Amino acid sequence: VMRVLIFGAGVIGSLYAVLFSRNRNVDVDIYARGSRLEVLRETGLRYRDHDAVHTANVRVIGRVDPDTVYDFVFVTVKENQLHTALSELREQVSPTLVTTVNSLDDYRTWETICGAGRIIPAFPGAGGSIEDGILDAALTPAFIQPTTFAEITGEKTIRAKQLHRLFRDAKIPCRMVKDMHLWQLCHLAMVVPIADAYY
Repeated sequence: VMRVLIFGAGVIGSLYAVLFSRNRNVDVDIYARGSRLEVLRETGLRYRDHDAVHTANVRVIGRVDPDTVYDFVFVTVKENQLHTALSELREQVSPTLVTTVNSLDDYRTWETICGAGRIIPAFPGAGGSIEDGILDAALTPAFIQPTTFAEITGEKTIRAKQLHRLFRDAKIPCRMVKDMHLWQLCHLAMVVPIADAYY
């Protein structure tokens, strides 16, 4: 059984938690704080699917045990919260942190915060909202934006292949690229003018 921690219970983190939890071979913990933690503890992780509301099979936590080993820790916070999150996870023993933010930061900066060799940078292909505590979100079609990730070194490591399999088994469209920093530069170069034109 694979153990996964979702560090951050916003739209992306909650959606990944829901999708991973559907696999009987994956145990999912989701870390939240503040009012979101209160809602999740009271009602569970509720989500909308085909006009019905369901509750995901996840464990809600308000504190991350530093000694619990997770196969993957998904850091699903906003970019301006990332350095704080990585600091909080510095002493956590899990070897792999999957960051899901679009950033032009040097990944070495992140590694100086949480430890060398721990980060797999990624970018999610999903969107939605949380209304009245209920997640209403969906994956982006694969031809538009699959969840994209890579080792910082560009190597196809065993853990990168395991991450690919985790996404695939959860039916999350994904793509492993060679250079994640270059991909994020290109992604921003494409998305920012489109967003400007839209707004």
